[in-house]
This record gives sequence, structure tokens and C-alpha cells, in this order.
Amino acid sequence: MNVEHAVAAVPRAASDDRAYCRSALPRVSRTFAINIRLLGGTMRESVRVAYLLCRAADALEDSWPGDAQAIRRRFEEFMRAIAGDGAAAAELARAASALGAARLDLDLVANLPRVLRVFASLPPGDRAAILEGVQIMARGMSHYAARAAERTPASGEPAAYLDDERELHDYCWVVAGCVGVMLTRLFTHRSPGPTSRDEARRFELAPVVGESLQLTNVLLDWPIDVRRGRCHVPARWLAEFGLAPRDLVSDARAGDSGDAAGASEDLAPPGPVRAIASRLEGLARAALARVPDYLDTLPTRHVRYRLFCLWPSLWALASLENARRDPRFPWGPRRPRLPRGELYRVALGSFLKVRDGKSLRRLYAEIG
Repeated sequence: MNVEHAVAAVPRAASDDRAYCRSALPRVSRTFAINIRLLGGTMRESVRVAYLLCRAADALEDSWPGDAQAIRRRFEEFMRAIAGDGAAAAELARAASALGAARLDLDLVANLPRVLRVFASLPPGDRAAILEGVQIMARGMSHYAARAAERTPASGEPAAYLDDERELHDYCWVVAGCVGVMLTRLFTHRSPGPTSRDEARRFELAPVVGESLQLTNVLLDWPIDVRRGRCHVPARWLAEFGLAPRDLVSDARAGDSGDAAGASEDLAPPGPVRAIASRLEGLARAALARVPDYLDTLPTRHVRYRLFCLWPSLWALASLENARRDPRFPWGPRRPRLPRGELYRVALGSFLKVRDGKSLRRLYAEIG
């Protein structure tokens, strides 16, 4: 069945539901709202809906506290909803609405039925790819979030979310690596590999695209996550240095005033903290270095999709460099933010190099 017939075979979502999805995306993502503009037609809508469903799952993990049983129940309800259970979607939306709209990601859950109506209108192959990816994500998040709730001491002190490096990679797979595979499936529906070997190589490398971005975010979000009670640094790494999660950041009160003069010596990271941060940065850079290998599997005529995949990795490299220049990171109170002007500067610098693997790798070296 070709794409045109597939679209005609499914119900059309209401125009206001599509409008909601378009308006919701920039509210829940600063950068993804930029590079999705590179995509067109059904690909853009499918990717937009996929991203919103992933962010809804992320909200269940990050923004909706509860005990382990409540967390598992919400994820089970979410998985029934994306599989087509309208009652489950309505109940999850009602419960999220009751929490208020202070958190934009929870507001997204409150509007889940609207996103799912657009999802139902996508081509069947796209729906299958998105459903599989979001189910992998939801099951994995449910496991880790519920386990963390069971481990959190009564004192509320942060506990290590992950046991060891193997779990760090597994967590990156369930929250991001599977997204790389999902996007690759959406692209391959529209442009199959010239040979089965090329296509197999593309899918082999797809998870590393997601993992590279997730490892970068684990590092950059460290100052915020630990203060909110969640530590993604593996427990085994902490044990090597005799540290507890709370030892990874300065007193949470430091920097509360927002005074730039707070960049004092007492906010410089201790040696063990720097060592762990460097180890995590090394994993992120090693994964990012493989993204050009993935791009090599994409036909050069698909410039827009190549840029769509390339820009986030370049932004990640630039963000790591930006964090390195912050003498308080990751000990201080904030995540270093790459200025919006820098996002666009890095993106524009890639236009003439995106078709050529050697030029891309030189650009990587220049940025990171």
C-alpha cells in the first residue's frame, strides 16, 4: 500500500487536534522544535506525534511523583492508551488535569487524547513504528522509575537511579536508543536502503544516535537532577570514590540568589566529582563520534533528514564544550545552556558539509 492510499484508509484527525500538536511541540522542546522544521509532509507529522508521545511518557517518569505501585499503574494505563484504549487515555488525561497545568509536560498528558487522535490518522506503517518505540520506552521507564521509588529512603535523600554502567547503557536504550530505531524505521519506509546490508548497518547504528544525546543530557542535567532527588550516575561509580549522590553537588542553597558573584572557589567541583563527570563525558563523546557513521548510511540526496539527525549531535558537542568552560559545572546549581544564537550558528555551519563524510568529521573536530 503506498503512502497516499494508507493516509486515505485511516480517519482524519480534527484540524484543531493537529493545531494543538503543532503548538505543543515548542512548549516542551527548545531544540527539537528547530530541527523538525527540516522535515516535510507525512514525515514531519509522524515525527512530531512520536516526539509528543515520548514526552508524555517522560512526564510520567519525571514530573508525576508517587509510590512504585502508582507509577506502574500510570505506565500501564499509558500503554493501553497508545494501543487504542480510549477510556485509559481519558482517565490518564483527567488525572493529569487535576494536577494543574504548571508543568507543560503534564499539560501534554492532560491533552493526550488529542495527540492520540492525530496518531490514529497516521499511515499504518508509521503507527506501527511509533507504537513499538513508545512501548519500549514506557516499559523501561516504568521499571526504572518504580524501582527508584522503592529505593528512595524515608529521609528523601537522592538514591542512585542506576546500579552500574551496563544499566546506564540500558537506560539510554529505553529512553533514547529506541527512538533512534523508531526514526530510522520512519525514514526507511520512505527511502529503503539500496541493499539489505546497507539497511542492516543503518539499523545497527541507529541506537547510538539516541544514546549519544541521552548520555549528554545525563551529564548536563546532573546539577538539576541530583537536587531533585534523582541521580543517574551509576551506584558502582559512586562506590569507587566512596560518594553518595548528595556528594555530587554543592549545597542546594548555593547560587539560589542567582548572583553571578557566586562563582567562588567553594563551587569548584572536588576531584572525585570531576573524575566521574569526565568519565561520563567520555562515554557521551565516544557515542557522538559514531553519529557520522550513521549518517554515512543515509543517501546523500536526503539532505534534510541528514541535517535533522546531524544538528542535535552538533548541539550536543557544543553543549559539552560550553559546560567545560563553566568552572562550577557540574557542582553548581544550574545546567549550562547553549545560547540560541549558538544553536543557529552551529546549524548553519553544517549546510555545506552535510553531504560529505570527511567534511562532517572535520566539523565535528572543530566543534568538539
